[in-house]
Amino acid sequence: MKKIIIPILTLLSLNVIAQQQPGVIKLTAEKLHARVREWPYPINGITVPTNAPALLWPGTNGKNMVTPMESGSEVPEDPNIGNVHYKVVLASDKDFKSDLTESEEQRWAVYPLHKALKPGKWYWKYGYALKGAKQWSWSPTYNFVVDGKYANEKVAPPIIEVLKRNQGAHPLLWGMNRIGDDFYRNNLENPEAKKFIAFAEKLIKEPLPTEKPQRIIDTTGKNDREKKIIIERMYHGFGDAVGTPVRNLCIAYQLTKDKRFILDAKRRALNIAKMDPNGLATGDDFTSGAVLEALGWFYDAGYAVLDPQEKELFKNIITIRAKRVYDHLPNRFELHVSDNHVWQITLRNLAIATVAVVNEVPEAKEWLTYMYEVWSARFPVLGTTDGGWHEGNGYFRVNFKSIIYLSQMFGDFSGVDYFKLPWMQNLPYYLLYTHPNGAASTAIGDMWENIPDVVKGEAWFADALTFRMNNPYLNWYVNAIKTSHPDYFRGTDDYLLFRLLNYKPDRKLPVLSPEKLPKSRDFADVGVVAMHEDLANADKTLSSYLFSSPFGSSGHGHASQNAFTINYKGKVLFGGSGYYSNFSDKHNLLYYRSSKAYNTILADSLNQKIGEEGYGWIPRAITGQHIQYALGDASKAYGEIKSEFWLDRFKQINLVPNKANGYGESGVTLYRRHILQLEGGYILLYDELEANKPVKWTTQFHAPYYTIEAQPTNNTNEQHFALKTDLGNVNAAVFANSALNLNVHNKFYETAVNWNKVTNDEGKIKDFVDQWHAGITSLPAQKFRFFTIIQVKDGKTEMIKTLPATNGLAHLQVGDWNIKVQLDGNKKAALQVFGKQANAMFNYGDLPISFNGQAYKPQLTGSSTLLEMKGIKLDKQEVVDKLPDVALYDKE
Repeated sequence: MKKIIIPILTLLSLNVIAQQQPGVIKLTAEKLHARVREWPYPINGITVPTNAPALLWPGTNGKNMVTPMESGSEVPEDPNIGNVHYKVVLASDKDFKSDLTESEEQRWAVYPLHKALKPGKWYWKYGYALKGAKQWSWSPTYNFVVDGKYANEKVAPPIIEVLKRNQGAHPLLWGMNRIGDDFYRNNLENPEAKKFIAFAEKLIKEPLPTEKPQRIIDTTGKNDREKKIIIERMYHGFGDAVGTPVRNLCIAYQLTKDKRFILDAKRRALNIAKMDPNGLATGDDFTSGAVLEALGWFYDAGYAVLDPQEKELFKNIITIRAKRVYDHLPNRFELHVSDNHVWQITLRNLAIATVAVVNEVPEAKEWLTYMYEVWSARFPVLGTTDGGWHEGNGYFRVNFKSIIYLSQMFGDFSGVDYFKLPWMQNLPYYLLYTHPNGAASTAIGDMWENIPDVVKGEAWFADALTFRMNNPYLNWYVNAIKTSHPDYFRGTDDYLLFRLLNYKPDRKLPVLSPEKLPKSRDFADVGVVAMHEDLANADKTLSSYLFSSPFGSSGHGHASQNAFTINYKGKVLFGGSGYYSNFSDKHNLLYYRSSKAYNTILADSLNQKIGEEGYGWIPRAITGQHIQYALGDASKAYGEIKSEFWLDRFKQINLVPNKANGYGESGVTLYRRHILQLEGGYILLYDELEANKPVKWTTQFHAPYYTIEAQPTNNTNEQHFALKTDLGNVNAAVFANSALNLNVHNKFYETAVNWNKVTNDEGKIKDFVDQWHAGITSLPAQKFRFFTIIQVKDGKTEMIKTLPATNGLAHLQVGDWNIKVQLDGNKKAALQVFGKQANAMFNYGDLPISFNGQAYKPQLTGSSTLLEMKGIKLDKQEVVDKLPDVALYDKE
C-alpha cells in the first residue's frame, strides 16, 4: 500500500506557534482556516475537546488535492472529484488491532464518530481508491487523545438509526407520523395557530403565481456578466414567492385537518412542479432550492391526496432538482470552510425534500446519509464554541432559518439536542453583545449597513431560540425587542412552524437584565471583542468593538483585521465604510471588502490580503468595571493575495490586485493593536507596528453617517479631528514620535454605484451616498507606534494635557485619566493608564506599578494587567496571549 502525498501540506509549519518573547505568541501558519481542508484532523497527539471527534482530511481527485469550487462560482468543478471513495480505520493501538473501527466505503471526506471513545490515545488513518479500483492508497497514521472528563457527553447515533427513524408512512417531516395528533391537539387553543389559520383562509383565495420577474431592472449598457447578475436579481425571491404558500397551506392542514388547505397546496404544487428546472424563474440555486423544498413539503404532507401518476410526477421532479444539488456536494462541499449558498439555504431545501422521498427514491438514503454526516462533523461552520459567526451580523441573518430548522430536524432524527451544543449555548450572548436592542451592530462584513437597528429577521431568530433554550438573558433581550418593535411580531414569519412544534401553553420564561453581566465579552474563535459602558442600555451609552478574525476575510467577511467600531446612543460613529452591491464588483473588491474601508492600518497605502491567508486573532481581553481591554494581532494579515478564489474574482471583472489598486507586499511583520474603553467616554488605541523595510503607516477612521472635520494642532507629531454629530461631542487625537499628516475627505477609493438596484431590509433601493474619512500617515519607518485618544461625550470634550515625559515615555492627561505611553518604535512597547476617581489601573509592558500606595509586580512577563478596587477588595486580572480553538486543536 502506498501513502497519500498532498503537496500543499508541506507549506504548513509543523510548529504552528512559536514564542516570540515571554507572554507573546507569534503564529507562523500561512492560514488557520483553509478555504478547503489542507491537513487532517485530529493529529499530533492533541487532546480533543470531545469523546467522539469527527475525523477530517484533505479531499483528493485521485491525483491531487481538491481545490476550491463554490456553488454558483465561475471556477469550474473538478470533473474527477466524484471518482474517489474513502475508508477510515481507527484503533487504540498503532497496529490497528485493539478497539478497531473500520468504516464502509464512502464518497465524502469526513467521518464523524458516532460512539464515545474511552479515555486515552487513539490512532487513525484514511485511504482512498478510484471508483472500481481495488488498490487503496493510505495516509500516514495520526493520533489524538481523549480526556476522561468528556466521558459522559451524549454522542449522535449512527446513520442506520437515523434511517430507521424515517421509516414508516407519510408525513415523515418533523416526525408528523408520530406526533401529528399531538401537534394538532397541542395547538388547538394556541392564539398564534388560530391567527395563522385565518391567514391561510385568505391564502387559498389567491390566484396561482406566474413565472415572471419579481422586479424589473434596466440592463442597458451593462456588460454580459452584469446582465447575468441583474437577470438573476430580477428573479431573486421567486422561488420563495411560489414555494412559501405551499408550505403554509401544508402547515394549516396539519393544524386543522381541513382538506381544503391541502387541496389548495396541491393546486399550487402541481403548478410549480411543471415549471422548467432550467428556466430563468427557478433555475438558479436559491430559487430552485426553494421550489424543491416546497415540492417536498407537499409530497410528504399531501401524499394521501395524490393519485399514482401525480406521485410519479412529484418524485421525478424532486429527484431532478435534488440530484442537481446533491451531485455537486460529495468530496467538495464538506471540505470547504463554508460554501455559503449551501449552508445558508440549499442544504435545508435538500434535507426537507430528501426526507419527503427517502423511502421512495433509492438515492435519497445516500443524500440523507451525506447531510447527516456533514452536519455532525462541521456544524457550526463559521464558529466553534464561542457562539460567534465569522462573517458579521449582516450576513449571519441568511443562515438563521437553516440553523433553526436543521437543528430541529437532525435533533428529531438523532435524539441529540443541538440547541445544547456549546456554540448554541453561547449564541444568545453573541446576539446580545454584538447587536444590542435599539442599537447598531458591529458595522463589519457584507450587508452590515442593512441593520442600523435589530431588524425583523434577527428579532424572529432570537425569539425562536427562546423556545428551546433556558437563558434568562436571551429572554430579556427578546422582551426588549418586542417592547421596542411590537410591529415585528404581528404577521406570519418563517419561524412559525418551529414555534408551533415547540409550543407549550404554560411556558414561563425567567428574565434577567444583563446589567450584572460582564461589560465586555471575548468571542475569540471568530475574532470579536465587544465592550459596553452599559449593556442593558446600549442604545443610550457607549460601545466599542475590536475585530481580528482567525478565518481571515473568507466568504462574506472582510479584510478588517484589527479594525474597530465605536457606537454611541445606538448609532455608528466610527465603523465600516461603503456599500454592498455585489459580491465582487469593483467597489466591493477595491474598497468595501478591503482594509481601506475599515478603521485599521494601511502600510504604504496597501490593504491586508483578501482570503483566508489574511487572518488575525485576539490574543488577550480583560473585562473590568471601569476599564475594558482587548488586544488584536494582525501580523499575518498583510501581503500579496494568494487565494485562487479571490484572484479569479478579480480576473472576472478585469482587475489586477496590484499596488496601483491597493494590494501587494507591504513587508508588515508585526501589527498588534491594544484598545481600551475607559469609564467616562474614552477609547484608547495603542498600535505596535513593524515591517521588514521603512513604510508609511496610515491609521484610518471612517464615519459612515457623520462628517469629519480637521482641527488645528501646534505639534506636527500629533493630529486632531472632530466628528460632527447630533449625539454629542466626539473628537480624536493621534500621537506619534515623528511628524504625522492628516487627510480628511468624503470620497471612496472606488466609487459606489448601485447598478444592481440592491434594496435594504424594507425593500427600498439603497442610496449610495458619500461618506467621510480621515487618514493619518507617518513618515517612512520600519518600527512605529500610534497612540490614539477618542472622546465621546454628551457634553464638552476634555483638553488633552501633555505633561513632561517620564523615563522616555510620553505623559498625557485627559479628564481624570493619567496615561504614560512609549511612542518610540525602537523601544519596548509600554502603556500605563490610571484613573484616580475610578481607582483603576491598566498596565502593559515592564513599567513599575504603584497602585493605592502599594507596588505590584506582574507575575507573568510581558502581560497585560488590570487593577481595580471592588469596595475594599483588590481585583487583579493579568493575562498573556491565549490561542483561539482553531490554533489549539486544528493544526498541522
